[in-house]
Amino acid sequence: MWHNLGIFAASWAVIYLLRAFPFIAFGRCGGDRPWLRAAEKWLSPIVIAILVVYSFASLEWRTPLPYAAGATVVVLQLATRNGLLSIFAGTALYMLLV
Repeated sequence: MWHNLGIFAASWAVIYLLRAFPFIAFGRCGGDRPWLRAAEKWLSPIVIAILVVYSFASLEWRTPLPYAAGATVVVLQLATRNGLLSIFAGTALYMLLV
């Protein structure tokens, strides 16, 4: 029992400290640093681009269906700026086409 309790306590402490770290590290400076503003602006699009490349990397060019669904997601995202709508519409289109 003590072993499991120790594992639980250690896991809780690590998760708590990881979630508190940004507030501790950047709490005083806020958003005044230029590199922090640049990371805030570019990090999300870069991560999304990496996920797109990773998702399409294992596909073969036998059928254009995944690419049509991906293009639908991109077009809807640029048109509506609603991520939930674009992802659901692209997924539904892919399921209908397959």
